[in-house]
Amino acid sequence: MAEDDPLKVRLFGYGVPYLVELGADGAVAPMDTDAAQEADAVYHSLRVLKGLAGSPGTGQPGTQWAYSMPFGRCGVDGLPREHLLVHFCAEAYLDVLSDAGLETRQLAEGEIAHIEPGTVVRLRALPLEGHRVLVAFQTEDRTPLSGNAGPFTLDGEVPEDWQERLVKCHAAFDEAAEHAKKGWHRPLLQRFLETMADAIAGDPEIAKIQETARAAGSYGVIEEQVFFDRQRSLINEAVLERIKAEDEAVFRFPGMFGGVAPLFNLIN
Repeated sequence: MAEDDPLKVRLFGYGVPYLVELGADGAVAPMDTDAAQEADAVYHSLRVLKGLAGSPGTGQPGTQWAYSMPFGRCGVDGLPREHLLVHFCAEAYLDVLSDAGLETRQLAEGEIAHIEPGTVVRLRALPLEGHRVLVAFQTEDRTPLSGNAGPFTLDGEVPEDWQERLVKCHAAFDEAAEHAKKGWHRPLLQRFLETMADAIAGDPEIAKIQETARAAGSYGVIEEQVFFDRQRSLINEAVLERIKAEDEAVFRFPGMFGGVAPLFNLIN
């Protein structure tokens, strides 16, 4: 029987992007952390989001930027799109690298941003004082779990160490963005996307995932806020404690958004 609930076929959850320091040239240097610290950050951020804990912040901007890993997906038949919602930020920007060049979009608190396949993106945000930036994400199908997503590099090599990976991927993004000023970025972007596409070409699991998502109507959702609200409703004390305890079903580090709480397992 085909699925009839778009949320059941999606990849979704929350993340707290990596805390970084920026060099004079804009180079990214990640702050030291580990899975336990990031699980605690997700736990406390979600408690505030749910109204289970008072807000410790003053409403003023913090001082330390938070960055996602630069990442992209090749897109399988132009799917899936990803949707992001950023919480507890004084400023937030989505840098989007596409054939057309580099576009930077400023995001407002509570604004849903849409990421198209065939692009490479990074999120960067300045938290409100006393908070971590919290990102809610929903991807319209689960093909990223089967290889239709990856950190952006120019040589196809992704370091095992998360700090080395973050530095390398941001350097690659900055280099490609610089090339984009003269239109020289397209071969770099094309090579990255084609390598990913070649790796998943002909994978029957990809076709099955998309067939299920299509049957559930996931690609045709008009009002994404409804699904973000439903996602939030899955958070309760039991789930929060599992995140804090680093239960691998609902927490992982490192992820594209740093410490990540994937929640799609909760409705399977």
